[in-house]
Amino acid sequence: MIHIKEYLLDRNTITIDVGGVLDQSAVPVLKRVCDRHLNSGRKVLLNLESVTHITREGRQFIHALHGKVGIANPPVFMNLSENG
Repeated sequence: MIHIKEYLLDRNTITIDVGGVLDQSAVPVLKRVCDRHLNSGRKVLLNLESVTHITREGRQFIHALHGKVGIANPPVFMNLSENG
């Protein structure tokens, strides 16, 4: 199960706190939330501090977002480098 909380930092920037498990069923939910804000022209900061597990699909999604959104507090088991 995924938990998502959205915090408007200012009218152009949103922080999305993500917690729980980022898996195949959670990816479409988080994608809709991110897309909604990106399509409205906001900067998005994705805070992964409370993520407890990420499946392969979740990692692929986060890697696809890298560069489009800011990513804060990725879990230690998540490599966001160019080669990861």
